[in-house]
Amino acid sequence: MIYFFIISLGLLLGTLIASLFIRTQSKWLTAAVAAAGAAAFSAACALLFVHLAGNRAEFMHPWAFLLLVLPFGVFLAHTLLCGALTRRINYSMAHLKIEQKSLRVLFTRWLPVTIYTAALILMIIALARPVRVDRTVLPPSEGIDIILLMDVSASMQKIDFYPNRFIAAQQTADRFIAKRPNDRIGAVAFAKAAMLQAPLTLDHDALREYINSLYVGIVNPDYTAIGDAIGVAANHLKDSKAKSKIIILLTDGDSNAGTIEPLMAAKAAAAYGIRVYTVGTASAPDRNPYASSTDEINEGLMMEIASLTGGKYYRANNEKELAKIYDTINELEKTEFAPSATIHRTDYFQPVLLLALLCALLALTLEKLFLIKVP
Repeated sequence: MIYFFIISLGLLLGTLIASLFIRTQSKWLTAAVAAAGAAAFSAACALLFVHLAGNRAEFMHPWAFLLLVLPFGVFLAHTLLCGALTRRINYSMAHLKIEQKSLRVLFTRWLPVTIYTAALILMIIALARPVRVDRTVLPPSEGIDIILLMDVSASMQKIDFYPNRFIAAQQTADRFIAKRPNDRIGAVAFAKAAMLQAPLTLDHDALREYINSLYVGIVNPDYTAIGDAIGVAANHLKDSKAKSKIIILLTDGDSNAGTIEPLMAAKAAAAYGIRVYTVGTASAPDRNPYASSTDEINEGLMMEIASLTGGKYYRANNEKELAKIYDTINELEKTEFAPSATIHRTDYFQPVLLLALLCALLALTLEKLFLIKVP
């Protein structure tokens, strides 16, 4: 459409420039100017609609634009045949007639037919049925349900990660959620107790706010109840109809509190078809100046939890490794689906047709009341 507009505008400018250098302008030149002007006008109307529709415009009947030959024909007939079809009166002194070139004469001859032609072009555009198309992509009916277990114990404030373990975990979880727009994700915070902070949801903006609002000490931070955390997450996931259910357990310590043994909770999760990915978030001993002298993570327990449920265990020694681990889990648990969309079309032919009728009425009023031709 933009190329049609540029070409027609160029033709219009070319014919107008040519008319400046031709002293006696033929009817064919006038017809060419009229045709180029009609083409430029129709293209401008279509481009205006596309712009106002936010580049989501379509024409349901584009074949209707072939009818643009009709307004061109109107101009050609008016320009080339108007003299032949007009009744003439012979005067004895016709040779003394002075050709009138006033603005009123030009308006009388060209303004009504120009407006009639614009009305016809607008009717053709309305016939092409311009619509604005809004597409809504629907999430998969069966995706992956994920629960993030966030350790909020006091040791998560250590600075062997930048700026500390807990903030690094928050930032990594936030990026992970942003990469999975089609999955339901929830969050559990745990230390001495485990609390469901956010149920499974597709409202990821709200979930990310929940994740970023967590802080060390939201529950008693002096202990770590890994078994209870897995139990809370598994209880929330057990009735899920998703094709895949996973838990991502992030912690920097060993289980030393709670009423459920971690391995018992892992077996219960496995019984419900839930995989648990375990992520140790603490630098290895003497890995950097801020690391502990002894290993804080019970790697044997973390590996066994992952093995019992069909998941994997990962160890992060800094924030960069933690980000890579979440990227790896993101690749392992891909949601494959055929995207579907609902399409809503809003018709805009009514205002275009109304404008065409107003143009026709205006042209009729001018022709019959104000710009009257006298033989």
